[in-house]
Amino acid sequence: MLHSNWRWALILALCLPLVARTTPRASTAAQGESMRYGWVNLDHLLFLTEPVTIQGQEMAIVHIYSEHPEYEWVDAAGEGIAAVDDVARAALVYLAYYEQTGDQAALDQAQLCLEFVRYMQADDGAFYNFVTARDGTINTQGGTSYKSLGWWAMRGLWALAEGIRVYEDIDPDYAAELQDAYLLTESALAATLENYGTYSQLHGFSIPAWIPWGSADVASVGLLALTTYYTAHPNPGTQAMIEHIADGVAVYRLGDSANYPFGMHPVTTNAPGYWHAWGSHQIHALAEAGAALDRQDWIESAAAGANTFLMRQLAFDRVRELGVLPYSREQIAYGTNMLVQGYMALYHATGDERYAQYAGLGASWYFGNNMAGVPMYDPATGRCYDGILGPRSWRVNLNAGAESTIEALLSLLVVHDDPVASRYLEYIEVAVRPAVLTETEYGYRIAGSPDFRNGQWTGEAYYSNGKYYILNNDDVLGLDFEVPYGGEYWIYVAHQRQAASTEETTLIATRLDQPITVDVVLDEWADVPVFSANTHRQILRGAALWRGPEVDSFDIQYAWDDDNLYLAITVRDPVFEQLEIGPATWRYDSFWGYIDATRRGTRLSAKFSLAQTPQGPQVWDWIAGSFVPNAQLAWTTFEGGDGYIYEAALPFRSLRMDAPESGTTIGVEAGRGFGGDSFLDLTGSDPDTAANLAGLIFVNELSDLDALGGAEVIIDRSARAIALGVAVDGGEPFIVPANTSPDRRYLWLDVVGDEPITLAAGEHTLTLTYAGSAENRLVVVDGFLIQPVVAQRVFEGPDGVRLTLTYDTQTGDVTVDEVPAESS
Repeated sequence: MLHSNWRWALILALCLPLVARTTPRASTAAQGESMRYGWVNLDHLLFLTEPVTIQGQEMAIVHIYSEHPEYEWVDAAGEGIAAVDDVARAALVYLAYYEQTGDQAALDQAQLCLEFVRYMQADDGAFYNFVTARDGTINTQGGTSYKSLGWWAMRGLWALAEGIRVYEDIDPDYAAELQDAYLLTESALAATLENYGTYSQLHGFSIPAWIPWGSADVASVGLLALTTYYTAHPNPGTQAMIEHIADGVAVYRLGDSANYPFGMHPVTTNAPGYWHAWGSHQIHALAEAGAALDRQDWIESAAAGANTFLMRQLAFDRVRELGVLPYSREQIAYGTNMLVQGYMALYHATGDERYAQYAGLGASWYFGNNMAGVPMYDPATGRCYDGILGPRSWRVNLNAGAESTIEALLSLLVVHDDPVASRYLEYIEVAVRPAVLTETEYGYRIAGSPDFRNGQWTGEAYYSNGKYYILNNDDVLGLDFEVPYGGEYWIYVAHQRQAASTEETTLIATRLDQPITVDVVLDEWADVPVFSANTHRQILRGAALWRGPEVDSFDIQYAWDDDNLYLAITVRDPVFEQLEIGPATWRYDSFWGYIDATRRGTRLSAKFSLAQTPQGPQVWDWIAGSFVPNAQLAWTTFEGGDGYIYEAALPFRSLRMDAPESGTTIGVEAGRGFGGDSFLDLTGSDPDTAANLAGLIFVNELSDLDALGGAEVIIDRSARAIALGVAVDGGEPFIVPANTSPDRRYLWLDVVGDEPITLAAGEHTLTLTYAGSAENRLVVVDGFLIQPVVAQRVFEGPDGVRLTLTYDTQTGDVTVDEVPAESS
């Protein structure tokens, strides 16, 4: 597995002492049982696949990592030796290979893999992911192994559905066994489907609130499973589930060819500007579902995303993540297969050969048409390398784990037999009009004191390269860049959009004359200010699950003395459930606190959770990985049972902060989940990012608040109250309004100016200033994307034929011209 843990997987693959090696058996290929068909070579996958017997049942595991140069088995440290994530996808490979070749040995391997998938299914239809040993010991507590209906469950469901379809005519009895397992998980998935037709509002977008778990990427894998099963067993129940999911994914497409996020189907409803390549099968799933149910609107949504967002990746370069500036390094086969499968599914759904052509060009990544210029798949061994860290051959990760190999084989199985797609597998880029990315950290001060900051994930986007600048009244920053070709360009700025009327969240902690008795009798709190999380805008994620403030909200009060920070929390929640202790309490009802004692916004000083557990009240420190020393916690329910109260005393020393004085300000956040992956907190922002925390001011008396001028700062509502000025080569500055958010602050990519800007080939300078009419405000600037209005990329095939792909991002038009070798 690589997906979101790619960086860690790479570290594990390179740091040999940290991983557990297993002495491998002789590979199946070495025993003379090679499986090879054209470009498709299953030898390495066979080598990674190990037959085992668990509880008397023959099955197979697939070893996760395989390291260069020996390519032995390597297990995932701390998680296990094999996972449903990989074994389920291996089953897809073996089944597809069997269907194309009739090789009984492939079908045998598929059945062994399917048996492992069935073994990992829980009685309620959810799945565990990892086993820690060949005896089938299941890792039930791992960070990527706990019982879930998420990624690994949907992949397991997909494998079961494909198994049913293939085995129906071969072995109906076994198909029936698979069907029983499939229907168990389909029923569990059906129970999660709700809120159909309702929308949540975020950043001015109407976002379908009925996409399962708010995760369009995970839901799309489930959609592929449902569609596969439906094609084998048409029935109204499965059809209704397909319609529920596909209707949500189809309408959740934002932007267009010129405007961010460029026509993409975002991966999560909590971050409308974020996308990642791994497992983003939205286009793939919509095309297949649309073809199966004759829903042209789903096919049109898939085509619109493919013709804009995916086309950018063919015309410029592959993107690993977008959120908000494109990140093109750390490319993996997982992302390439997403693109190939999407285009091929559209080809089958529409009959339009252009999509097969695009799929073939996408799959050429495996054969050297990539930023490193290195073939990533070796047809002689069946290995696919684990990734490309940068545009140099030495930056290729030569390890060949299960996920990379499997994803490559899935791509090749859909293109190698197609006469259109397979024609382009060996095409290589010979010319391109590149987009240029320039980061503000490479800028230089011209005037004032531009404030350089570090930052990472905001909760819905990344600061590119982890760095950015803040500019206010008198600051001027210069930034140089170079374009290799003259012509018309879009200049996009990655910056923070802010609310037109911003309430800076400021909380108050009142000093107490004597320590509080922690007994959930709140008499001592009568004169302490109350702060509430009870509005839609304070939902960080899971808005579709919110039932309103009467049943999903909380109030919090802060107090202090020389030794402790005191909390009184009143939660409205009619059903309390907590079955775990210590670090596992996050799975049920608990309350979370976050502190940045420095108020610098760079890192958390403390992150803790309060929970009433089967062993009594507990306060867990998530940074130290232990209970908070000397913490006191009490808990009780309301009369009537419609909520409960926490009261806590937390020593400042245990929170890794000094005792405050009156006037001290720290960063804090408080929040709780209210079902699924939901979270409600005071600011509505991601609390794991320290820069998002609210300010908590320590005061001796409430009368001290008068000297602070109040907690609200209401700014000018004019269109340019907060704005960035961007001048190109000393010209008049373009004004980019920053106070355009209808809710909270977030990063976005906005075009500079209303029309394309003409640039000559060579060096240029951007001059950045604060251009708002409101004084004492600021703008946050991350970087710039300088992109040709008309993208053009030229590929050449092994026979000398040249293909020119031209994408006009202003009109959305795409043209493909091929010139024979003698003419080029």
